[in-house]
Amino acid sequence: MHEIKMPQLGQSVEEASIVEWFKKEGDNVEQGEPLFSVQTDKAEVEYEAPASGTLRKILLEPDVLVPVMTVVALIGDENEELPDLSQYESAEAAVQEPAPEPEIQEQPSQPAAEPAVQESGAPREDDVERVSPRARRKAKELGIDPSGLTGSGPMGRVLEEDVAAAAASAPKATPTARRLAQAEGVNLAGVRGSGPEGKIVKEDVERAIAAQAEAPVSATPASGGGRRVPLSPMRRVIAERMAQSKAEAPHYYITIEVDMGESKKMRESLATFRPSFNDFVLRACVRALQKYPQVNARWAGDSLEEVEDINIGFAVALPDGLIVPVIKQAQTKSLQEINNESRELTQKARDGKLTPDDYTGNTFTVSNLGAFGVDHFTAIINQPDSAILAAGQIKDRPVVIDGGIHVRPIMKLTLSSDHRVIDGALAAQFMGQLKQILENADY
Repeated sequence: MHEIKMPQLGQSVEEASIVEWFKKEGDNVEQGEPLFSVQTDKAEVEYEAPASGTLRKILLEPDVLVPVMTVVALIGDENEELPDLSQYESAEAAVQEPAPEPEIQEQPSQPAAEPAVQESGAPREDDVERVSPRARRKAKELGIDPSGLTGSGPMGRVLEEDVAAAAASAPKATPTARRLAQAEGVNLAGVRGSGPEGKIVKEDVERAIAAQAEAPVSATPASGGGRRVPLSPMRRVIAERMAQSKAEAPHYYITIEVDMGESKKMRESLATFRPSFNDFVLRACVRALQKYPQVNARWAGDSLEEVEDINIGFAVALPDGLIVPVIKQAQTKSLQEINNESRELTQKARDGKLTPDDYTGNTFTVSNLGAFGVDHFTAIINQPDSAILAAGQIKDRPVVIDGGIHVRPIMKLTLSSDHRVIDGALAAQFMGQLKQILENADY
């Protein structure tokens, strides 16, 4: 009997949840076949079966957050006897059922003859947290907003069973679909699911969003009220890591303007493949990092770590935030190879198919907002890198060349550097080298 465990999808991932099972109990499973999909703080990833056999027992339902390496299923021979399942149930219960919280007992009112002094053990209504801690944890697991629920506890307090009842009556949806619906204000009750047993998946919500965008605008005035959108695992991690990076790394910024005329000519002349301008920037960064390896370095507390390989990451925007796929050993790859790999990784990121190896190990990062019409911006360093390059759009601008005014395709690049690792002169030299490569189309 093979124990199937919640995979460790990256060193920083401590908990994950199953989005959906692709197999039912009793189904035949082949080694390497997708068994279930997993939602982590960075992506939705398919997990492949590590062994062949029959899926004898599913131990974990979707949408429940558990620690990595928790046993979630058993695969064995069709007639093989199941082991004692209590060993798995106790481990699961430790995650799903936290220690009971003390119940709030309502105290009898004081006699009228006594002073109106409330005993310290009796909470007043405004002192009681409206949603219990267990209910809040359960709501987070199930993707339910507890703030609008009617509580059955003392003084209308929302309890865990109130959240469970609300989840049972709500339409079945994957965590990704539920978060997208919350972010876009889509009522899942009106969405038809196309997943297994009618479960709502991300694509169903996207179709509902598109339908809302095409619908005529209602004449009813908006209420003017705001709403609270629960943090997705990805958004929470982005917030924590970006705040940590700004707090720990002393950022400074250097901006240059690059004439992309020669690169545009080169792109138009290529017959076998058509790289994006971001591919040009990635390849130019690799070449500049080869000349200035001190930029491809990390702060190690009591030392600086210069990394041998250039693993260049590039930011990809997703509905829940962004993710940084990484082209490994980019110094060994041509412009065409970088073009092919960046296209493949971008598509995998948008499909939620990235593996942990696809988005870890970066040593330098590029963030490009040119496609959104942005001229210039500064980016926060994607640690453990010591620098990140922000690229704006290529835009025709008047420039002075040899005393004459010319219109040239100019792109603004801004390097954010960690001053603990990279001094200003080094950053300036790196950016000068980058400018030279791009303007001469020396890829």
